[in-house]
Order: sequence, then C-alpha cells, then structure tokens
Amino acid sequence: MNRTPTPSLRTRVVATVVVLFAVLLLVVGASVDVVLGQQLRRDLDARLSDRADRAVELVDSGVSAQDLVQALQGDAIRVRITTADGTVYGVPGGEPPAQGDRPAAPNPPSGPSNAPTPPGPPNPPAPRSDSLEITKPLPDGSTLSLLGDTTAIADVRQQLRILMVGAGAVTLLLAAAALIYAVRRALSPLDSMTSVARRITNGDRGRRLLPSKPNTDLGQTASAVDEMLDALENAESKEAAAAQSARRAEEDMRRFLADAAHELRTPVAGISALAQSLQRDAEHRPDRVGRWSELLVGESARASRLVGDMLDSVRAENTSELELTDADLADVVRRTVDRAALLSPQVRFEVDGSQPVPVRVDVGRVEQIVSNVLDNAARFTPPGGTVRVTTGADSQAFVTVDDDGPGVDEADRERIFERLVRLNSARDRSSGGVGLGLSIARTLARAHGGELVCAAGPTGARFRLTLPREDR
Repeated sequence: MNRTPTPSLRTRVVATVVVLFAVLLLVVGASVDVVLGQQLRRDLDARLSDRADRAVELVDSGVSAQDLVQALQGDAIRVRITTADGTVYGVPGGEPPAQGDRPAAPNPPSGPSNAPTPPGPPNPPAPRSDSLEITKPLPDGSTLSLLGDTTAIADVRQQLRILMVGAGAVTLLLAAAALIYAVRRALSPLDSMTSVARRITNGDRGRRLLPSKPNTDLGQTASAVDEMLDALENAESKEAAAAQSARRAEEDMRRFLADAAHELRTPVAGISALAQSLQRDAEHRPDRVGRWSELLVGESARASRLVGDMLDSVRAENTSELELTDADLADVVRRTVDRAALLSPQVRFEVDGSQPVPVRVDVGRVEQIVSNVLDNAARFTPPGGTVRVTTGADSQAFVTVDDDGPGVDEADRERIFERLVRLNSARDRSSGGVGLGLSIARTLARAHGGELVCAAGPTGARFRLTLPREDR
C-alpha cells in the first residue's frame, strides 16, 4: 500500500515563493547592472564626442596644441595631440590621470619641460581593455586622440552590485517573514479542520466542518470531508442496525425454537402416552383401543399441523418462491370466504366489493393470507356473529376483515403478528391455534410488497391487507 505524500504546505509555499522572489531579484539586478553599465559607457562616449567637437572649434579659433591639451584633458579623459610634423602633446601612455587631475604638459625626450617633442614617429597611448578611445583629425592637420577611462564605471557597477546583494538579502528575509505570517493566516482553516477532525475521532460523531464558502478550494475539501463523515456515520448506523437486527433475529429464532419445542412437546407427549396405553390395553381392554386410536390420530394431526405451520412460516420469507400472475383480488377473496364459511358454519360471512381489483400476486399465497385472517376472525367471533370482508382499491389494492369479537388492545396489535404468540383471550389450545397464522400472513403480505395491520374495528378487531395495484 503506497503512502500518500504529506509535505508541509507552509514550508513548501514559503520556500517556493522565496526562491521565485530570489530568482526575480537576480534577474532584475542583472538587468539593472547591464543596462546601467551600457548607459554609463554611452555617457562616456558622448563626452568624448563632445570634446572632439570642441577641439575642432578651438583649433578653428587658433588655440595652440599645448593649450588644446590643457583645455580638453580631465574628468577621466586623457588627451594626446600629434601635429603634422610628428610632435606629440599630452599624455603619450601609461596610467590615465585620476579624475579631476590637471592636464600634463607635453613630454619631450629632453630639454625644458614645456618644449615640444621633436619630430619622429608617434608614440600612441596604449589603450586599456576597460577604456574607450576616439581618434579624430583636426583642421590644422594634427590628430586628436581621446582616451576615456572606464574604471569609474566599473567602480559604480561594483558598488551597485554590493548594494543590490545586501538589499536583496534583506528583502528576502522580510519577504520570508511576511510569507510565514500570511501563509499561517491563509491556512488557519486547515487548523480548524484538523481540530474538528480530532474531536470527531475522540467521539463527537455529530460535529461537521460546515464550510462558509463551499465553492473555494478549502470549502470543497471541507465539504468532501463532511460527505465522507456522513457516509461513515450512515455506515456505522447501518452496521449497528444490522447487528441489532441480527441479535434480534437470533433472539427471535431462539424464542421460536423454544416455543416450537414447547408446542410440540404436548402432542408428542400425548402420542407417546396413547401409544403406551394402546400397547398395554390391546389385550386386556380391547374396548378402549378405539378411543385411544381416535385420540392418537387427533394428536398426530395436531403435531402435523404445527410442523406444517412452522414450515410455512419459514417459506413465507423466501420471495423467490412466489409464482406471480395477474389476478382479480375480489374474485380471490370471494373464493376464500366461501371456503371459510364451510369450515365455520356458526359464523355469518358478508362480502362487500363487486368491482374487479387487478393485482399481480401469487394467488395461492394470497388465499393463504386471507384464509389465515378469516380463520382468526371466525375463531374469536361468537356464534351467530358476523365477519365482514371488503375489497377495493385506492392508491393500493386492499382487503379489510371486521369481526364481532372482543377486539385487540392497542398494545397487543403488533404482538399478535409475532410467531407463536397467543393473547390472553386466545390461549385455549382447543381453539386449534398455535400462534403462527397471522405471522405467516404478514410475512407473505410483505413478500408481495404489501402490508397486513391490525386496528380497531366498528365492533371488534379489523385487519387490513394492502397489495400493490396492477394497472391495466
């Protein structure tokens, strides 16, 4: 499993911006240095050109070569004039005069210091690599050489570089400090998100980030975290509900098995006792054999019916076994009521509902639902009482069964659908009920996507079965 890289955002942002700022300062400083150097050299070249033009004017006005040297030399500019006969005036070579020095006299080989150099081959100054030189012929036939010293330019550029480096370093330090503060303020929502996440981890599951601006980058991140937390909380709730349902189902199963064993123990014990009696009295009391055999058949039928109800209770939960077909619910109910009337002649059955109610159901299972409900209603309706059955449809198809029995208390209207549950008014086993009929009926109704509920009727209990409609 690859680990997600989690570098420090503050460090990365500050370092990246400082590096970019340093590169920008370097580029700007280099550009300023180059542009300033070029501008200073252009200024020096312009000064040399101006002095050359001035030399022409002075020569036209009759100024001598020696005076011309004194007039032009200075301000980091060396002057040399070579007359037509080869005489040289000014500084012939060597180091240039310092800025502000007065011009030197011509340099004759011997004699007085202000005597001109005798004719001979010229001795031009040796230009330096950091100097600018202009040579220009004058109107009197002499040649003017101007040599500009660029040492001052180099000094200015060096001082500027030192100043820019120092100022850049200070600027970077100030920028880094400002960035650290700004990034800390900008990323403060992350600190809040971290604090909330830790509270959630410590048990405060209901807390959320709730971003004030969900469309921003941090807002989208906070919204995603909230959605993840909601999903996790829902998953935890579903898991807890599933675990609780599993525990409840396990408890129900244990209770069902215990109740089933208790219910089966009575007929099995009766069968065993009757079998022993038959074995004992078969030879000595033949007159009792018929009675014991009759009771044995009854107990066997009772045990068989109980086992069959248990199997139906389990099978009712398997929706894959439903064989769905299109049917008329009103017709199915009428057939079931006719069978119930034959089995319970002491009760009068009334059917209300002549309009077809189309549904798509497993007809046999729906008949079992209605039959179980009618059997329950007939069992608790006194002789001569009436069981009223109504079919119809609104948003769903429905069947209501009202009886004239004692009714069901509101607190027991859900318990009667539990397996092997008998209410106080129905605890007489002679009635034939074992407490599985209504449980099977509700399970089958829900398997069809419907429901079976108990409510208070006009005189006794009311059971209402609802099923999805099949619109044609």
